[in-house]
Amino acid sequence: MMQDWYFDDLLPGQRFSTPGMTVSEAMILDFARVYDPQPFHIDIEAARGTEFGGLIASGFHTLSLSFSLFFRLGVLGRANLGSPGMEELRWLHPLRPGDTIRVEAEVVAAKASQSRPDRGVVTMRHDTFNQHGELILTVNCLHRLKRRQA
Repeated sequence: MMQDWYFDDLLPGQRFSTPGMTVSEAMILDFARVYDPQPFHIDIEAARGTEFGGLIASGFHTLSLSFSLFFRLGVLGRANLGSPGMEELRWLHPLRPGDTIRVEAEVVAAKASQSRPDRGVVTMRHDTFNQHGELILTVNCLHRLKRRQA
């Protein structure tokens, strides 16, 4: 895969796939204790009595892991100028200890900046799947990227 894709290199329909990552119980507990200390994320016994029937990862942990997998691909690399935001974030199924997740990212739109000709915004849909092929998270992320030629 080509590294350091710039705004000009990305077209709607292009897709990028990550390798999988298995998430441990310890990872879930460590993240949740610091960032999302709700009982079904930090207390194994209490989690059994919830509608989830057991420990689940914080949705924010799932989101963070998903973006970690995507950015490790090196697709955006040096062209990345940060994100102005996300849209349509949905957690569809919980992430559980022992699950292996992977991400499919697809370019859905690209818009060159009118006021800053050295950059543009690419909207990508990031879909996260578990080992059963279930879509567990989906989000549209706006990626602000440098242009190859201003």
